Amino acid sequence: MKKILWTIFIILGVVLLAAVIYILYLFNAFNSGISDSYEEIDRDRSELRVDDVDASNDNFTVLILGIDADTERTQDGQINADHFRSDTMILATFDRENDDVKMVSIPRDTLAYIDSMNYFDKINHAHAFNGPSGAMDAVESLLNVPVDHFVRVDMNAVVEIVDAIGGVEFDVPYEMNGLQPGLQHLSGEEALAVIRNRSIDSDLGRGVRQMDLIEAVFEQAQSFSTLSQVDDLIKIFTSNTSHNFETSNIRSLASYYLFNDVAFENSQLQGTGFTSESNGVYYAWPDEEHLFALSNTIRDILGLDPSTANDLISIRLGEQIQPVTEVSTDLLENYTLDNPPAYTEDGAQNQYGDGFGVE
Repeated sequence: MKKILWTIFIILGVVLLAAVIYILYLFNAFNSGISDSYEEIDRDRSELRVDDVDASNDNFTVLILGIDADTERTQDGQINADHFRSDTMILATFDRENDDVKMVSIPRDTLAYIDSMNYFDKINHAHAFNGPSGAMDAVESLLNVPVDHFVRVDMNAVVEIVDAIGGVEFDVPYEMNGLQPGLQHLSGEEALAVIRNRSIDSDLGRGVRQMDLIEAVFEQAQSFSTLSQVDDLIKIFTSNTSHNFETSNIRSLASYYLFNDVAFENSQLQGTGFTSESNGVYYAWPDEEHLFALSNTIRDILGLDPSTANDLISIRLGEQIQPVTEVSTDLLENYTLDNPPAYTEDGAQNQYGDGFGVE
């Protein structure tokens, strides 16, 4: 009997040791992977912040950048990922007090101020001009909200991520790429096809689907129950993304948001398309009232004072903006509105409410 018990203890000990070794392996793989995917950028704390932000405890924003940097387009690595235009720009605001994530999809044709070029251009060009820093600066200028972090994702990673979590339940809005409309379980390739397609509803509809897929992936990831699944996601994440999060922040965020009920609210930045007379290029002029609503909702979550009309460059400069034309220093730094729009006045009602739930 003693021999049997001793044998059982040995077996249990070996199993326990194996489990500990595996957990340590995952821990080291996590730390190593996050470090490898960390990207140093030429900006520290946002100039719109008064104090440093700790993503482990504070409310914060992260700019999600999607690029299509496949082997053919990068010419076997000869073109740096920073030189690609961003196909996807989604600003996510994490509200820890209310377990809420608010996402704003910014259409890539949106006319925005590009600081590194000192002119207004399509906002997705900002990444090609100055990498993640340029994209972050452009979004800050557009919305007058601090952009604390970025995550840049190769769009092809969607296939691996969705397959690793066993696929996702997704409501396909209409027939596309061989998929029928309605709620169905999508594989990675199918999910990528859904968020790439813009043959019917253009870039705007695609932006909405991208936010919906992020939410679906998040909900599926919350159901994970095995270490091997976590291991797979670590490998996928570190091989297909770059970011400026500290390792401790990502570990804290993962443990909090994956094990708590989190509500999502989405919005698509509204705008009006036009073709510039000066260069014949199509742009989307951002809806100024929607910008104002989004700006103040996000700033309130971050504990910042409300924006005024003169804080938002698209409202302040208005009709004086000409695409791809250098902005004079006097106009940029000194010009202010004498008569701000009525919707920016204290107590005024905004037709977009808090700016969310708009598609």
